[in-house]
Amino acid sequence: MRKKHIFLALALLSFFILVFARVGEKPWVEQADCVGCGDCVRVCPVDAVKIVDGRAAIDPELCINCGFCVKSCTYQAVRSAK
Repeated sequence: MRKKHIFLALALLSFFILVFARVGEKPWVEQADCVGCGDCVRVCPVDAVKIVDGRAAIDPELCINCGFCVKSCTYQAVRSAK
């Protein structure tokens, strides 16, 4: 039963990534505007965002371009071309 739930969760995450992930320029952090609150870190489904030296940093290799970090940033420090 537990394996079934894990499989379902992974299937839903995969579906979400395929449907909602955008192609194009990845988000970036405007360091001057970032206060290091961690909101973007908490919403990233693939752990691509970390706090480094008190500011958010996005690993472009891990980023799936879902835009959650951009939408969650209270200070509008995480930006995207779209």
